[in-house]
Amino acid sequence: MRRTKTYNWIGWLLVIVLLVSYQPLSQSITTQRLVLGMHRPLPLTRIVEFDPTAITGVIAGAILGGFREIAASMLWLKMDAMWHAGQAHWFEGLHVMRTVTLLDPHWLQPWWVTGWHLAYNLYVETDDPERKALFLDKGISALKEGISWNPDRYELYFELGWTYHDKLDNYEEAAKWFKACLEFEHPEYIDRMIAHSYERLPDIPKALDWYDYCMKRRPTDRTARGAIITIRERYLPAWQLMEAGQYEQAVAELDNNYLSVEPNDTIGMHLKARIYEEAGQFRKALDVWKLAAESQALNDLARRRVAELSAQLGLPVPKTPTYILQQRAPQHMAPTFPR
Repeated sequence: MRRTKTYNWIGWLLVIVLLVSYQPLSQSITTQRLVLGMHRPLPLTRIVEFDPTAITGVIAGAILGGFREIAASMLWLKMDAMWHAGQAHWFEGLHVMRTVTLLDPHWLQPWWVTGWHLAYNLYVETDDPERKALFLDKGISALKEGISWNPDRYELYFELGWTYHDKLDNYEEAAKWFKACLEFEHPEYIDRMIAHSYERLPDIPKALDWYDYCMKRRPTDRTARGAIITIRERYLPAWQLMEAGQYEQAVAELDNNYLSVEPNDTIGMHLKARIYEEAGQFRKALDVWKLAAESQALNDLARRRVAELSAQLGLPVPKTPTYILQQRAPQHMAPTFPR
């Protein structure tokens, strides 16, 4: 314990030295970076966010010398060692990750690894819905901050979209971030992810529009072609009946022609619940969402809709991480990682 306190004291002393020494170095380093076309130096106000226990003498020297990228690489090696040391070091490694993103915010890998570590690894380490929501929130915040530093690359937009799609089942938000990737050179599978997000929501017309877009971009895309055929056969007739206000016929169409064969089909159940909601039959919609949640362990959209409709109907509201997260006000500040 005494040794740990000594290391903490030394770490904070190094941070103080760094703060004092930074100002006279700042102008010359800035000039060199402008002349050499390097990234802008780290703002002085961000240094106070460093984890002092992560800054060794060598790393502090690299920072003072203007070699932020080298210092970040050294810390990344330290983080990798912590990772392989086991779960007992996961939280300590998280703060090292944060220091790396502060040192070299234009290095993409630390951002997406930090977001993934929070939203996936630490998320499954607790059974408390509040803690799970916290880790999801911090993971999303980390990715958004990474995007703010790197707005001209598709990678972090995709990682954020994938987190919304895969971890939160928030398909509208996922589609929004996937679409942002289209502003830059990107892999073609991202176009299909936009369509697939609308398919699972479901929003059948938008799903078909985006699969058509994929076909126009690449006429040999057999995945998109197969999805278009499937959607038109299984879901489009019921959707068209719903849009025409023929809700009972829409449910019958879906039940008789597809759900009778595949009763636990994700998109089919989502569409059936959507039809009942459009008809104002919220108790029936709630029953379908409950069935979807119970039959599919990873269907967070269904669990969230169960919570939302239960609240709307004055019924007991089950606490789910994604519902808790949705009730919180958006956070625009840089993430403060929990211990």
